[in-house]
Amino acid sequence: MVGPKVGKDLREKAFLSIVYAILGIIVYISWRFEFQYAIAAIIALIHDSLIVLGVFSVLGKLMDMEVNAMFITGVLTVIGYSVNDTIVVFDRVRENVARFQGLLLEEVVGLSVRETIGRSLNTSLTLLVVVVALFIFGGSTIQPLLLVLMVGVVVGTYSSIFTASLLLVAWETGELGRLIRKLPLVPSA
Repeated sequence: MVGPKVGKDLREKAFLSIVYAILGIIVYISWRFEFQYAIAAIIALIHDSLIVLGVFSVLGKLMDMEVNAMFITGVLTVIGYSVNDTIVVFDRVRENVARFQGLLLEEVVGLSVRETIGRSLNTSLTLLVVVVALFIFGGSTIQPLLLVLMVGVVVGTYSSIFTASLLLVAWETGELGRLIRKLPLVPSA
């Protein structure tokens, strides 16, 4: 349910801000790393956003939650948080690719995830403690934002560690292309 305060102008601006954020992320990650890293990060961000949207769809029916400006702010914050966490993992992958040139990418990604998982979990747990405290003791006006952040931080941490890095491996090994060709919506050549 979209609340009455979220008008057409706000929806358009929210959509444009998400599009600009995605384009900026693609440009930055492609420049800093490589294009396939950017695509893996964007797919992980879409994953995060869809799960947050799905949770809010269910909560809309159960708890009369609505999509409003706080929800949009929360989704954009989750995107920023998740891409930051993904970049940390990708940075370690890049360092380890240069350091361990004889290893397969799958092995390097596994090593990199093991090296960054503690940092990612600690950062997320610290943020969750603060968000839960604000949710419990804060005002009702910011609770939708905090709920989006709670769901988004958990999903974003998971996808940064596991989804984005596995998508990178799937891209490099050609598995992602084979999967896309198997989808019924994509005509085979």
